[in-house]
Amino acid sequence: MRRVVRRKGPIDYVLPFLMLVGLGIIIVLGWQIWSNFDKQNKSDAYFYVAQGKAKLLPYGTTNWDDAYSGTRLRLGDALKTSSLGRVVMEFFNGTVVRMAEDTAATLVDLVKEPDHEEIVLKLDNGKLWVKAQKSPGVREARYEVRTAHMLVKAKGTVFEVESDSHETVRVLDGDIDVDILVKTNGQERVADTIQVGVGQELVLDEASLKAFESNMSPSVLMAISEDFKNSPWFRWNMSEDETPTNFASTQASTMENTVDNTSTGTQQIDDSFGSVAGTTQESTSSSQEADEMNNDTFGSGAPDITSPLTSTSTVTTGKAVLEGTVPAGTTKVIVESTVGGVTDSYTLSKFTAGQTTWSYNVSETIGNLKPGDNVYKVYAVNANGQKSDPAQVTITYNKEKVEISDALSAPTVDSFNGSTSSTVTTDTVKVVGSVKGAEKVVVNGYTLGAFQAGSTTWTYSAKESLGNLKPGVNEYEVYAVDEEGNKSAVVKFTITYNKTTTGTTTTSPPPPPPTSSTTEPGF
Repeated sequence: MRRVVRRKGPIDYVLPFLMLVGLGIIIVLGWQIWSNFDKQNKSDAYFYVAQGKAKLLPYGTTNWDDAYSGTRLRLGDALKTSSLGRVVMEFFNGTVVRMAEDTAATLVDLVKEPDHEEIVLKLDNGKLWVKAQKSPGVREARYEVRTAHMLVKAKGTVFEVESDSHETVRVLDGDIDVDILVKTNGQERVADTIQVGVGQELVLDEASLKAFESNMSPSVLMAISEDFKNSPWFRWNMSEDETPTNFASTQASTMENTVDNTSTGTQQIDDSFGSVAGTTQESTSSSQEADEMNNDTFGSGAPDITSPLTSTSTVTTGKAVLEGTVPAGTTKVIVESTVGGVTDSYTLSKFTAGQTTWSYNVSETIGNLKPGDNVYKVYAVNANGQKSDPAQVTITYNKEKVEISDALSAPTVDSFNGSTSSTVTTDTVKVVGSVKGAEKVVVNGYTLGAFQAGSTTWTYSAKESLGNLKPGVNEYEVYAVDEEGNKSAVVKFTITYNKTTTGTTTTSPPPPPPTSSTTEPGF
């Protein structure tokens, strides 16, 4: 029989190649899946409800779920807090991110490599406090927070970011870079990159954004305000940075999406996004305390408000003080405020059991006083946790626009620590100057926070501890800006700091006489 040998066709030569290509694709895809899974496992992030209540939007879903302490946070997951809630995110390398009340944020990226780590968050609204760390041996660690018009970029530092009517960055340690993002013809671009140092804050408002869009360089840097440093949010974060609460230890389990109602410290949030049950943390929120307290103990013995004298009051400045008395047996005082349509609750930190009087500061800068009607209810609480009836006052804030009639003039420098000499031996110098027609005054890029629009006097604090005063000759530039955004001439001045060490004074040539000056940065 004759043997027939089949001739090979083109497919016989191509098929092995296609099989190899397909096998290669399978191996690559498998490696990517394993790498992403391994990356997610290694780059752990967990969150804890430190106060009040919160919601979680898992990546790829559309429904917000109740957020439970000890839940693992995955890439693309979003968190939001209630008007009285606070959340703490803890990352694999020790980095801590705290969310304030009425805050929504998304975990965008999480990278853990042998020589590189990265944490990226998107802040939709509210406030974030970031205390950045990095794993031992890691060469570079980056932290980014994105808002509508800012990309905050840091490498191991402590900073705070806010996004509401303004977008703000404050630096408490180290320094950061901020990309200012604007749109031109529908395309986003970086209008400027600004470095923000320790003790500084960058504030973007509508006017400064329009200036950036027009390729101008508005002054957006200033010293961190005292009002911010006196706020409960700042004090809580500073306390946590110094003595962190071990939120994980208060949980019976850190199993993902699991709640054990019988275990100590586990928080459960009801469907109404309102009350919290089952928590043993002292800071669980004054709103929860208010929900759980009954109103029978004090009867009609509510606190008295002695200032303002009437139940309705009108102010034209951005500050006011509430004062009053409380019934005997009061151990704490809670002020519930409705400001700008948002209700919040605050326990007076300076009130102690046995006191009969109380006071509460409200301020536009702090955020507990806004233009329009502001309602405050004051409750007394006894040792059993029972709450009195409220005393209520409404403060109407009629914010008046300052009319500036003078023409804009360049600032002048009048004195240094009360003297005309700009040579000093002290590590703090108060510079006082004069100006006319100014809405704001800027020194070395700092907008003076204490300067009031229309004022004829400005002050600037140079301090060695802040880094704006160093041994030797220090140079400064000051200018004023009017209501229309016009800048005055720039005035230069110097301060010669002859620092004294162990009885020896370092001398320097006398500086030129002052030509003009301004005061402030310091925080």
